[in-house]
Amino acid sequence: MSTLTTSATAPATLDRAGSGVRTAVTAAALIGALSSAGYISGLFLLSAMTDAEAQRAPITIVECLLAGLAYAAVAVTLPGLAAVTRLPRWALSIAAAGCAFIAVQAWGFGTLIANLATVLPADTYANAGKNTFLMQLFLLPSMLIGLAGFVSLAVVGWRRKAIPRGASALLILAGLAALLGPFPPAGLLGGLGLAWTARSAKPPAAE
Repeated sequence: MSTLTTSATAPATLDRAGSGVRTAVTAAALIGALSSAGYISGLFLLSAMTDAEAQRAPITIVECLLAGLAYAAVAVTLPGLAAVTRLPRWALSIAAAGCAFIAVQAWGFGTLIANLATVLPADTYANAGKNTFLMQLFLLPSMLIGLAGFVSLAVVGWRRKAIPRGASALLILAGLAALLGPFPPAGLLGGLGLAWTARSAKPPAAE
């Protein structure tokens, strides 16, 4: 009797665990996407401010910190989808690394960059943000890993028919957006694509 009970409860336990992973990834990814969208909208809504004033605005800081925390959560939980979907752990892990870079950059925007915008004169701050070779070199790892992570997950998910084509398209766009450097475009597209992936990815084939 105990064996039958154990075998009957095991699938239910796995289903609950799988649902928890999907919910965690979905919620964190959506928060990351909304926070990134808020930052992008601020470029227009706060256009009357200088770059320094916009960057140290409380709403901008909150958006960056939320995006950083959300993408840190995605980076931790995303590989867990390998146990409950057809997506391979290696592809999920590379995408998680890309999410970790987004988290670091977003947190840096909300803390370090906001602090520089506060303590530096406006013209000095504007010059510090110029797009130079060294700045591109600094952003290069996040750009390449973001591209590799999102695109590989999109391609593998599409080839295995594990995720919808729309989710794959969003992830590919997120990978391309990572090449822009700053986190918000990839944060927006990647968050939407990962949330869609987490909710709709097909479970492993029954043995």
